[in-house]
Amino acid sequence: MPELDDIEYSRDECVKAVRDYFHFLSQMYLDESDFLHPPAANGGDEGGWPSITAANLASVDKDETVIDLLRHLPFVRQRSTVGGSDTVKIAPFTTFANWEEAAANLANGREDAESVRVFTEGATLSEILPPHVVGLTGWTNSDVIVLDTDLGIVLWYECPGEIVAAGRPVRPVSDDPYDYEEDEEQAEWRGDSTAWSIPDFFKMLENQFRKLEFVPITKTKVWVTHPYFHANDRDAVVPRVREIYQKHHWPDLAQYDKVSCQAEIKTLLDSSFPNLVDHFEE
Repeated sequence: MPELDDIEYSRDECVKAVRDYFHFLSQMYLDESDFLHPPAANGGDEGGWPSITAANLASVDKDETVIDLLRHLPFVRQRSTVGGSDTVKIAPFTTFANWEEAAANLANGREDAESVRVFTEGATLSEILPPHVVGLTGWTNSDVIVLDTDLGIVLWYECPGEIVAAGRPVRPVSDDPYDYEEDEEQAEWRGDSTAWSIPDFFKMLENQFRKLEFVPITKTKVWVTHPYFHANDRDAVVPRVREIYQKHHWPDLAQYDKVSCQAEIKTLLDSSFPNLVDHFEE
């Protein structure tokens, strides 16, 4: 296991890890058009999302390092399904938080700080996370996954053991928060979380997709093979969709045909599981 003392935070390394992960997902089931990238540097302008500023995020109590990171991260274009009931997923039941949109909404009064923090950090952690920790996920029922810029790690709060085991050979960080956190409340939530270095966290997720432990059914539905999440039709759908991915040579990217694979999955859903088909709002 990696030792916490051997890990350092790097904004550029973090941005690259997220960007590379999104590109990986676009090779499997999403499209490059599903992702939003910040404006590039131009002359004296270092680039980044113009809405993500210290002023716009002052009320959510994040430090300069977090704001600088958010300013340069890519995000997911959220196209809601009809009725607004679902969004694009980047892991099982997990929506990536769009901080560019949140910052704009805070600036114009469409959202308040409390709702943004609860949305991105969960009700349990939203009142206790320090300014150098920021939520990466955000949607109803999303698991709480946060990034700590001081330590250079991603923490999955109450991460199921099945997720940790299936992510091998990538292993979590070896640490005991009670060794370095004097505040027991801070040590407690960290102790209830599983932590990885930032690059390793996204590699761990990739491994689960490569092994089809995580199975994309549609853009808005990523389910699992192990008994962590339970959803209607899961037991019937997941094995059949896994077979389709394998038939189309996943995870061999030299042979995998995403277009044909996704078309066959949609044909299966249309004929046998029409309630699972995505219907995006125009």
